[in-house]
Amino acid sequence: MNTAAAHRPAGHGPYRTRDGRSTRWEAHRVARREELLGKARRAIHEIGAEASMEEIAQYAGTSKSVFYRYFRDKNGLGQALGESLLAHLEARIAEAVRRDPQDSAPPRAVVARMIEVYLVLVQRSPALHAFVTSQAGLGWSRPSEAQRPTASLGLFADHVSRLLLEALGPAPEQALAARLPDPDQAAHLLSYWARSVVG
Repeated sequence: MNTAAAHRPAGHGPYRTRDGRSTRWEAHRVARREELLGKARRAIHEIGAEASMEEIAQYAGTSKSVFYRYFRDKNGLGQALGESLLAHLEARIAEAVRRDPQDSAPPRAVVARMIEVYLVLVQRSPALHAFVTSQAGLGWSRPSEAQRPTASLGLFADHVSRLLLEALGPAPEQALAARLPDPDQAAHLLSYWARSVVG
């Protein structure tokens, strides 16, 4: 028996566990990153989509090196802002399509609410939207279904499509079933329609 290993104090060597200091430091980094993202959003909103990292840092009252430490470069900042924007959009869309059991709004009205959420988001800060779409590398790839839905536009579109179908309930599927007796074909067509709506 390895008595040295048996009596090795916790928190030493390769068996070291996270202590309170490392946990606090990680929490600080997360909070600081969110703070910088908020300041970057406001800077781009005020300065415009062409804002440089120098201008963004000056607006935030810090240096470019601080932003580079957290976001690597301008594309990294755009990626982080894009993911943040998608997360906000996802929450608003989920709220828009959530229907009360007594809600008899037709599918067209539900889709209209989704579109309105997106347009309002863009209208509130066209500069931020332009910055994100020009800088972020979100792409339409789907590297892994295990990733958060805001990791790419492809995963986001899939996720919002599912939200839409869940919100509409069984009505569209029942309507298709009357015309397409093959349930697999009907499900495929319905999924394709939802993806087309999302974009």
